[in-house]
Amino acid sequence: MPVITLPDGSQRSFANPVTVHDVAADIGPGLARAALAGVVDG
Repeated sequence: MPVITLPDGSQRSFANPVTVHDVAADIGPGLARAALAGVVDG
């Protein structure tokens, strides 16, 4: 189960592998449309 830690320290858990777009969409539809890239293991 992937657990994503956001810059504000909050965490999001997912049942299956996710893409950066999936994480952005979980945060909000506007971010999903506007996001161009994300940092992985950074």
